[in-house]
Amino acid sequence: MDFGTNLKQLRKEKNLTQEELAECLTVSPQTVSKWENNISMPDISMLPVLADYFGITVDALLRHDTNQEKLEIKELAGSVHALADQGQLEDAYKTLLDSKGKWALSASMNHLMSFTSYQLSQEKESNRQQELLEEAIMYADRTIRLDSGETSRTAQAKMTKCYCLYDLGRKNEAIKIANTLPSMYSSRERVLAKVAEGTERSDNIQNALQFLKELQDEIEGMRR
Repeated sequence: MDFGTNLKQLRKEKNLTQEELAECLTVSPQTVSKWENNISMPDISMLPVLADYFGITVDALLRHDTNQEKLEIKELAGSVHALADQGQLEDAYKTLLDSKGKWALSASMNHLMSFTSYQLSQEKESNRQQELLEEAIMYADRTIRLDSGETSRTAQAKMTKCYCLYDLGRKNEAIKIANTLPSMYSSRERVLAKVAEGTERSDNIQNALQFLKELQDEIEGMRR
């Protein structure tokens, strides 16, 4: 059972109309209607409120087949990456936007949406570019909240947010966030090159050197 159908069933079990539930939650009836029709999802902060209202857990509220959801999200991410690799960023963006109801609470998909929006913004100008950059920031913030920790995905979301803020002329904000990111000194590549042994150590050293070469090329490109 999907979230919208589950919410509708819970509401009817309490003999509530959409208007009455909306009033209890201080949202509009249209918002409740969109939730029940899987057009949009509640903000993550609203889920505990909804679950508490119906006297159930958040997991029970979401009530989905976790394995099936993971499979669908993996397939969707693969399709989006394939479109992006072919240079079809507009189609990749639209594919994500059209399926938002399926992945609204997925940290990995919010991160993918953030990065796709940022990439697409580089092809646009003026107002459309600004809209996409602001969207990318919004999805990056959602990624960070959903990730619930300083993981590599959180760091990548912060990086995307920094680039967006820079492009929007908000350089001081970008610098402030950048200063919270891990340093190269404590990077995974450096540590693995140190602690691994044999062939694994050799491979990790090569990976670290390749990473440094790519970083050097990128920095040299900035100087031009």
